[in-house]
This record gives sequence, structure tokens and C-alpha cells, in this order.
Amino acid sequence: MAIATKRLLAIDESQRQFCETKMENIRLLAPAGCGKTLSLAHRCLHLLNTASAAKTRFLVITFTRAAKDEFQSRIQDNEIFSRLVDCVEVTTLNSWGYRRLRSVSFNHRLVTSPTAYHFAMLNQLQPVWKQHKRVSEVIEANKHTAPRKIMDLMDSFKSMGFDHTRDTNLVKFEARVEKLHGQGLTNRWNSILVELARLNVIPRISSSEHEVETHSTKSIYDMFFKFWRDATKHLIESATFTLDDQKYYAFLDEQRKLDEGKFLTGAARYDHLLVDEFQDINPLDLALLKAVADRNRSTVTIVGDDDQAIFEWRGATPKYIVSPGQYFNRKFASFGLEVNYRSPKNIVELSQRIIENNTERVKKKLTSKVSKNALVEVVKSNDLSSTLSRVISEYERTVENKEHGGRIAVIGRKKSQLIPYQLYFASNDIPFCAAEDLQIFMSEAFERLMRLLLIKCGAVEPRGSTQINDDILTLCDLVKRYPLNKQDKASLHSYFIREKPKTIKDAISKMADYRGPLKGKNDNGEMSIQFATCISAFTNAKSVSNSLIALAENFAGLQADLGKAEDDVFFVDPPFLHLAEYATRYRENYAAFIEDIERAKDQLACLPLQGDSSETNSTDDCWKRPVHLMTAQRAKGKEFDTVVLLDVNEGMWPNKNAQTPEELEAERRVFYVAFTRVKKRLFLMVNETLHGNPVEPSRFLREAGLI
Repeated sequence: MAIATKRLLAIDESQRQFCETKMENIRLLAPAGCGKTLSLAHRCLHLLNTASAAKTRFLVITFTRAAKDEFQSRIQDNEIFSRLVDCVEVTTLNSWGYRRLRSVSFNHRLVTSPTAYHFAMLNQLQPVWKQHKRVSEVIEANKHTAPRKIMDLMDSFKSMGFDHTRDTNLVKFEARVEKLHGQGLTNRWNSILVELARLNVIPRISSSEHEVETHSTKSIYDMFFKFWRDATKHLIESATFTLDDQKYYAFLDEQRKLDEGKFLTGAARYDHLLVDEFQDINPLDLALLKAVADRNRSTVTIVGDDDQAIFEWRGATPKYIVSPGQYFNRKFASFGLEVNYRSPKNIVELSQRIIENNTERVKKKLTSKVSKNALVEVVKSNDLSSTLSRVISEYERTVENKEHGGRIAVIGRKKSQLIPYQLYFASNDIPFCAAEDLQIFMSEAFERLMRLLLIKCGAVEPRGSTQINDDILTLCDLVKRYPLNKQDKASLHSYFIREKPKTIKDAISKMADYRGPLKGKNDNGEMSIQFATCISAFTNAKSVSNSLIALAENFAGLQADLGKAEDDVFFVDPPFLHLAEYATRYRENYAAFIEDIERAKDQLACLPLQGDSSETNSTDDCWKRPVHLMTAQRAKGKEFDTVVLLDVNEGMWPNKNAQTPEELEAERRVFYVAFTRVKKRLFLMVNETLHGNPVEPSRFLREAGLI
């Protein structure tokens, strides 16, 4: 007791106020670097020391396994916290839910892989979808990809808080949807509807791939939700569960027992529930946490930073941490950690100037314990080459010469921005870590792109007729959004066999004379001429860079397509423009360009996957490398000696697709997270032109007072 009290006096005033408060339900606003883990441990110790009960139990929920391990090591390795070891349970929601699932279900099966998803829908759920006309038609029409996508959508409905046991009619379904809009989850809900429309489960209203479709809730309810309800029930009854079901089933079980008045008592009861990274939870997480707190009649402490709420893609919303009382139906006292122990003084000050422009947030008072300022430099750049040269210069200072510490991060808003840097570092044998779980280089579409470049290299060389036929049909398959159908392909194949072209260029010429079926009637050979024109623009390109631009402009099958992106990450943001700009250095040397691509792939192939409740093994050699390339989303929770933010311009920061006030505030939070990763030196790369077009510096730089 005396030791603990002595140690408590060493914490700062804002930490002490939180740790020693007599309030039961607490919201702790904890910006990065403010010592939240230590504060949580001290709070638990204070509650234990002042408890009147003989036995006090704590449930600490963390967002990742790495955070769980950090908290456990904090209380296990420090003698001051030794009393907590036997009464504090630290876990992720997925792990806690899985233990509940395993304890009450007999001989359960956990499906986690895409293949397992596919077969669960195609076989196990067949009796269900056969009874739902629209879903049945979709699966029968596309048994290759539709089953897995529909399973993914089933998980999405669970993560958004739908309950198959309670949302049992249209009125209740509409009420649940209305709640999502009220919680700031309209964009996430719309993205789910877009996926349903692309699968043709619900009718497409808009013909544009990038516009949000609008549908009546009745059509969604009739065409998909009724199926979702029946399919969810069927899987649970057959003891088949997905990763989301670990939380969903635990919620159903907790809520059912709560409804029956089965409150926990004695040794089984948690007296205190503490939730870390609360800003990252989704509606299912919230429902489970509330049910656990209510059934245990525990106090609730939520910890997080609404300014770092950047996981909207998984259904998270800052509204939960901004107004927690509204969602837990209990009153919360609010505390805030006010001293940043990690970030340089000017980084704290500048970042606060930026984030204070958001209106949907809690105001904070934050100072830095670090008296030194970081070097912050806005670097204007004419083109990618000059930006790359500056990045390499900072790499040499930071890593090779060890002038400013040993780690440098190059952070982009989008993955495609990082492609040139992956290529450069790989071609110069510089080890790097690309913190992405889906690599564009590894995708099938990128492999096709490389094959097209090889075809272009041999376009004027005589080849065997079989090879020429294969190559020209490969090119034809990508001119339009979708490949040729079997009839068109067979007709073209027969035509080229008869015509016997000697080279690819010869085949293109003959292509213009083709009058058979091609994407329709092909009246007067109009479609044939269009195909020949698109393909010749590519094969006649004079350099690697021009070839990539020709592919971007003429091959619709390789352009951005969010429907295809569900299966291949390449189509989220095809990297043609960034690749083309970088490829100017190769001129006509296709072999060197392709070789560097292969070397980059070799460096990336070692990367393990990351997930919501898991972290990459920190002992993996890849993560020890001094150079890290990542998107802003992946930068959260990390820190580096030197940080380079790429393309800090309007249209990138914020993203050009952000139009509404809510979307712009979300973009500002993403920039805030990226901006605050630095320990010593921050370089903000501002382009005067981007892909040949003039661009303006980001508004976030003006808000910070940096321009």
C-alpha cells in the first residue's frame, strides 16, 4: 500500500485526478503519448486499494493483442502492481467472445479463410438461400465469387449491430437503420448497400461505379435481410462461426441472460470494466460491451482519443466516445490526460491547431513534456523525381549516417503513392518494410500488367501462331471492363488462325479487319477498329512510362473498379500514374523496370497479415528494418525518428472524394494521426504539379500556420 501510494505521487496531475476519482463511470480522453497504459494500471490499483469487498475483479479490454501484452507486462514486471496480477483479466473482445462461444457450444467449427467462407455458403447454407429468390439467383449465376462475398456481407450486418433475434420485422429493421444514421455511420451503411447492389442482390439505382446508390429499406429487408436472419440462425444452430461471430454470439448470450435477469454475482462478477481505444469500436463491439457491463453491474471506464477515430471502414464512429452516456444509458465523468511525454513541443502545438478545426470533437488542453522542437519543413517539389531525391537524402542522414536516430517512415494517403518508393528501395538493395496486409505487387491484376509489358516488348518479333493468338487475346480481354465472352473469344481465335499473323503488330492490323461478333454485333467493324486502336496505342508507345499511360487510358479492364477490388486490391487504386511518373527514368529499358518490380516483390513477400485483434510479430526481421512505407491508416500507434508525408496537397490530404463536413473532419483526423508519428524530423512534401496538373497545398498546412 505504501509503495503504491509513493509511486502514485510520481504521476502528473491530470493522471492523478483520473486515477483517484471517486466517480464510477469515466471517460478518459488520452491522446497518443500521454501515458494511458500507466494511468490505467494505477487506476486499477487505486480501485483495488480502496475496495471494501474482499475480492475485486477487473476486465480490461484492449483493441489488439499487442496492447494486451503491453498492459499485462506492465502489471507483471513492476512490483508496484503485483497485487493486480490475480484480479485483472486483460483480453481483446474477440478472445473474450471466443471463450464464451467455446464454453456454451458443442463441437463448434470456426470458419476464417476465404475458402471456408465459400464452402460454408455454397454447401452448409444451401437449404437457406434456396428459399430466398434473389440471393439464390445471385449465387447460381456466380458460384465462383458470390458465396464468399455474401458471407462477408453477413459479417458486415453483424458488425453494424443488427440482431437476428430482435430485428424480426420491417419496422424494427428500419429503426435499426435509422439509429446507424444517427450515429454517424451513413457512409459505412451506404458502402454495404453498394456491395449488395454490385452483386445484384438489391437493384442498382445509379449506373455510376462511384456514386452511392439509394434504396428503400423495404427492398433491402425483403431481398437480403430476411435471408441474413435465416442464414445467421442456421449457422448458429449448426455451431458454425466466423470471427465476427465470436463477438456476435457472445453478445446474444449476454443479452439473453440479461433479459432473463441473470445478473452475475460473487467470484464470477467483474466489478470494473475498462475499455482501451474506445474510439475504434463498432456497433457490435458497443452492444457487447454494454451487455457485459449491465449484466455484471460493473463500473465502466472508456479510454481513447476521438481525434484518432480513423477506422470508419470497420464501422467505428467518434460519436461513441464523444457522447458515451447516450449509448451506455449511464452518466460519465470526463477526464483528460494533458501531458504528452513523447512528441516534441511544436508537433503537439501544430497538430492541435489542425485538429481544433473539427467541430465534432471534445476540446482538450494538451502540452508537451519534451522541451525540444522537431524539425518541421514544408518541402516544395516539382515532380516525383525531386521528391524521391529528398526522401533518399533523408534516408541517408537518418539510417546510413545515423544523424537523427535509426528509423524513417514514408507515409502516403493511398497505397499507390508508395509504389515508386518500393521500386526504388528494392532496386537499390535497401531493406524496407511495407506495412500493408494487401500488396498491389502480389495481385493477379498486377501480374497481368507485367505480362502486357512483356507482350509489348515482343510486339514486332516473329513468334509462333499459338503464342501470338494467346497474346492478342490477352490484350483484347482487358480493353473493356469485362473480358470477352466464350463466343467472342472462340470466333476471334478462329479468325487469327486463318489469318496467320506473324507478329503482334500484324495481328493488330488484322484485328481492325475482323467483322465477327465482338462485345455485341460489331456493325461495320466499329468495335474491331476500337479494339485495334486501343491496343496499338499501347504497343506503339515509345517508353515504359508511355506504355503505362496508354494502359491507363485505353484498357478499361485495368482501371479502378470497386466491384473487382473485392477480389483484387489492385482495382481499388490502380497505380498507373505513380508508376508512369517513376518509370520515366527507365526510358525504353523494359527489362530493368520489370526486374526491379520482381525485386520489390521479393522484399514484400515476407510480410505476415494484420488484423483488428492481432499484431504482426515484432520479432519478425521485416519489422526491424529501418525504412517503413505505409498509409496513414497503418501509421496509427507507431512512431519514427523521421517522418515524410507524401503529396500534402488538396485532393490527397484531404482526399478528393471527401465532400461533406463529416467526411472532411474524418480526413483531418487521418492527417492528424500521420502528422503526430514523428519524434525528431517531419518533412511535408508539397507538389506544385501532380501527374502534370497544377495542385494546391493542403488546407491542413494553412490550418497549422505552416504556409
